[in-house]
Amino acid sequence: MDILTVLLLSTVVWVGLAYNMSWLALIAGLLILVYAWGGRTAPRAPVASGKPKVRPIIVKRRYSGPASIYPSKMKIRVNPAWNTNDWWENAFGAAGTGLGLLAQKFRPRGY
Repeated sequence: MDILTVLLLSTVVWVGLAYNMSWLALIAGLLILVYAWGGRTAPRAPVASGKPKVRPIIVKRRYSGPASIYPSKMKIRVNPAWNTNDWWENAFGAAGTGLGLLAQKFRPRGY
């Protein structure tokens, strides 16, 4: 049994009794009983004796591919403007920004 689980459920029982919530204490108490009963009936794991056996992997065929899948020199292409949108996406973005600024200019007072 895990001590932290029992401690948590015991704390919930205490809170239920301390704050006059008997339903909470009853549910947590039943959970503690079920947890304690289930922990005793679980079979124990077998204990390994000695060292583990390590078997080598034998490969019977020769690898005929390239030595590496990566090229000796890697190239990274970077757009200096950092904007890969089409012209019409840029146009809609500029129009939306302009309409937003225009809407802020004519907003009612008090905001």
